Amino acid sequence: MESYSDFLYRISYQQPELQIGEGRFTADNRVLEKVSHDNSFSSFYGDTVVFDLKDKAKKKISAQIDTLYEEVPMCFAQRLDSSTLHMTLHDLSASSDLDSVSSDVFNNEVKLLRVLSENHIACETIDMRMNYIVNMVNTSLVMALVPENENEWNKLQKLYTLIDEVRVCPYPYLTPHITLAYFNRSGFDMESAAALKTVVRELNSKSIKIHLHTDHLVYQKFLSMDNYIDVFRLAKKL
Repeated sequence: MESYSDFLYRISYQQPELQIGEGRFTADNRVLEKVSHDNSFSSFYGDTVVFDLKDKAKKKISAQIDTLYEEVPMCFAQRLDSSTLHMTLHDLSASSDLDSVSSDVFNNEVKLLRVLSENHIACETIDMRMNYIVNMVNTSLVMALVPENENEWNKLQKLYTLIDEVRVCPYPYLTPHITLAYFNRSGFDMESAAALKTVVRELNSKSIKIHLHTDHLVYQKFLSMDNYIDVFRLAKKL
């Protein structure tokens, strides 16, 4: 399990200044899987375990998204519905091809139910704070989060390790974040990139706190990046 100090060192690349380059911005090919030519969301299938955010947190984050779409709408694809805002704990499976992913989704749900039958997840709160709004590998603009202290990090890591028993992530570490917007699949020019940097710099000057609640830890299936279906919650009161 990654230590809190190692985690903080790993995310030290996150800075107040948006790392997006100086010239024309080109979106990563993974955006093309999730976003159609008209920048609406494409069909994209899979399952995941997420912290659904409470209304107070969604309101705070929606205000930041409002600013992004008011100031630099040309940089982004279709706006995410505020009701879907979440922090992913652990990705499970995903594909633009339903047939190729359907058996994985079925098996993941069965394995997750077995893991939960053998491990109790208590109802508790995990205190986080916004670190910076950052470019997530040229696919999306995200709010990176940091646990308030080592104890909060350990709570999060314990849950991540538990879900790893269902399906091991292709990437080895958890980087807590909330997706704010997917980038325009066609990219955008250097003037738009400069404007985006200015907006993000201002947003990064005002950190906010986010409280995750395990009673809002949900196994979800999705049909696109804006269409999530709650299947069941993971924590149970004794």
